[in-house]
Amino acid sequence: MNNMAISGHYIIVSGIKTYYETNNGPTDKHTLICTHTAGRDARQYHAMMEILASQYNLIALDMPAHGKSWPLKGNKAFSTRKEYSAFIWSFTQELGIKDPIFVGCSLGGNIVYHLAQEYPVRAIVSMQGVDYTPGASDVALAVMSHPHVSLQHSHLGYSDSLIGQKPDSGARDFILWGVSQEIAIAKKGALSIYNGFDIRADMHKITCPVLAIRGQDDWLVDEEAVQDTLSRLVNAKKVIYKPLAGIGHFPAVEKPQAVCNAIEEFLLGL
Repeated sequence: MNNMAISGHYIIVSGIKTYYETNNGPTDKHTLICTHTAGRDARQYHAMMEILASQYNLIALDMPAHGKSWPLKGNKAFSTRKEYSAFIWSFTQELGIKDPIFVGCSLGGNIVYHLAQEYPVRAIVSMQGVDYTPGASDVALAVMSHPHVSLQHSHLGYSDSLIGQKPDSGARDFILWGVSQEIAIAKKGALSIYNGFDIRADMHKITCPVLAIRGQDDWLVDEEAVQDTLSRLVNAKKVIYKPLAGIGHFPAVEKPQAVCNAIEEFLLGL
């Protein structure tokens, strides 16, 4: 039998039965709290968990209504960034994590910037994250949970277009399988946060070290948006930018080793 280090657990956070996974890494070093992309779940971080199992303690949660976590009361999902960020912070507090390092991708990559504005974090790693995403129309959001629309089928081509030209073997299949398992209410709530996300005015509040990772094949989060975001980190102790060629919107899945290498180099300096 091939036993992997990853194990799953449940914890009650703000009254919500919340699922999370950990690689059971060493707790005497940094603990990384990982947040998935809109509509997905903690499995996006499995490869990184395995690669870094002997170096760092990685914890990835399923946000409410996503994956194996319970929804909010009334079968709802979060639809505001303040609720989303506050829940992640409460999760770390319930686990007793001190000086957390937050890792996020896409919406999660945006949210880690917000967390660094609002809470005393050790550092952040933002993948495909920016401080401003203008977003889609209200009509596009509305049809995501319409009974006559299959969110999963309608988003397959869209998600496929976000994957880079040189993902690792099996990465594309895994990403698209994740699309087929999305919960419409959860995806609509998450993209309601992503669309119209704007924390530009408070970027000066971020003082912790920042690692920004961007897959260069991602057409959604372009170079200009990332550079504009980094230009507003005027008080951060350290800002490292790591562009990665050949990958797109899902770096942790497409090229986990490259992401881990960048993170290890970043953490050595903390």
